[in-house]
Amino acid sequence: KSNNSNVKEDSKLKLIKRLREETNKTIVPSVFPIALINHKNFLSNDILPLAGISNTTTVFCKEGPEYAIYKSDRYGFNNPDNVWDLENIEWLLIGDSFVQGSCVNQNKNFGSQFRSLTKQNSINLGMAANGPLLELATLKEYSLNKKLENVLWFYFERNDLDDLKIEKRNIILKKYLNNKFSQNLLNKQNEIDKLLFNFIDLVEKNLDTKQSSFKE
Repeated sequence: KSNNSNVKEDSKLKLIKRLREETNKTIVPSVFPIALINHKNFLSNDILPLAGISNTTTVFCKEGPEYAIYKSDRYGFNNPDNVWDLENIEWLLIGDSFVQGSCVNQNKNFGSQFRSLTKQNSINLGMAANGPLLELATLKEYSLNKKLENVLWFYFERNDLDDLKIEKRNIILKKYLNNKFSQNLLNKQNEIDKLLFNFIDLVEKNLDTKQSSFKE
């Protein structure tokens, strides 16, 4: 096996557990809003997170032998954290897994490429499996305190409208059709992180139980 953090592993859970043991640091899987909506054990009706855990090494996905790993920003997105210190944003990117950076390292995602090619700043608000309503919610929560020059919405024809059917069943997401609605997520990151850590812990325990039962 390689000594690199982005090691060749046959499962995300195995990689995360090994990295936790080797580094003694917090390592988490990427958690997508649609996964929370679809999971029967995510029971919070008070808040719906729209991004991941903040300021944490996040194991995303792989399309080759190695997993893409990135350090999340202060709101749980796949950006260098300092982009949030900027008041004027020249490129804001909204979309699903392509925008989030599936399955490439942070310096190869769309946001990074925009910064490199245009020499202008950008913020990436993409999360895998987002459809139009989740994207609207994310745009409203995380961009209203910025001066935006360009907003690029990435639409994926194959499944975005199917995602919308699921999103429209969620009580919180439907409220975003009201122009004045907000969860005030910019000021709730500690609460979001706690919810997501609990969710990850629950999912990992269930996976461990299933694997143990299979072996027996």
